[in-house]
Amino acid sequence: MRNVLAVAGVVLRCWARRKEGYILVVLLAAAQYAIASMQVLASGGPGLYLYDVGLLLTWFLGWIVAIHVGASELPGEESHGTIFLLLAKPLDRAELLVGKWLGAWTTVAACTLAFHAVALASALLTGVHPPLAAMGQMCLLHIVSLAVLTAMAIAVSTRFNRDAAVSLTVTAVLAMFLIVPKIPKFIVTTAGWRASMFEALYYALPHLDLFDMRRRVLHGYGPISGGTFLTLVGYGAVWAGVLLFIAWLAYRRRRFQRDRLLE
Repeated sequence: MRNVLAVAGVVLRCWARRKEGYILVVLLAAAQYAIASMQVLASGGPGLYLYDVGLLLTWFLGWIVAIHVGASELPGEESHGTIFLLLAKPLDRAELLVGKWLGAWTTVAACTLAFHAVALASALLTGVHPPLAAMGQMCLLHIVSLAVLTAMAIAVSTRFNRDAAVSLTVTAVLAMFLIVPKIPKFIVTTAGWRASMFEALYYALPHLDLFDMRRRVLHGYGPISGGTFLTLVGYGAVWAGVLLFIAWLAYRRRRFQRDRLLE
């Protein structure tokens, strides 16, 4: 556990010194200010519309950060040749992967909470007061979903370079968020092996839409039950664990050639 925390601490300090997260927070605040300056006609008032856009941007930016950070860690170590120093230490590859994931997820969680703080501040300044309990659950479930995305990006990066890992993870995430929830409709209109294939995909892929509580918060509904909330947290934890296990299977016997990595 000490090795895992040491690797995670290095990842967190490295990203804390970089400017990408701070720039995204400033851009989100600027976007919220620009929208607040417009005369927007929307049901529920301009303040609610502003918070809706802020939450949408928060989810989108959270995805960007999770995929970028998760897909950059292992390829970055390999391209700089520091992977040999890491593996030469009393550190096995499972500890390296879990440490990278933990550090990346902590970085992503910190950025995402900053995004939510900006969105909430803009809502409060325009007179919108979202239900605090439901909002807290929304933020926590969003962070749990980003744990899954970070693990997915790391798993893909075990076999691809950073650019390819980012592209493949973005494609997979969009498919899971936009297409997987609609698979039951496809099953109704198809039959035979196609219906079986769609059904297998429906149960084999993570359902990221389950973590999205934005509509519930925007419409002023109360929080979900504690049992449902814990079930969703457990669901996310299981998927993060499965993806990290897949990453370990793909990485445990991988061989590195110094000359090729440093090209």
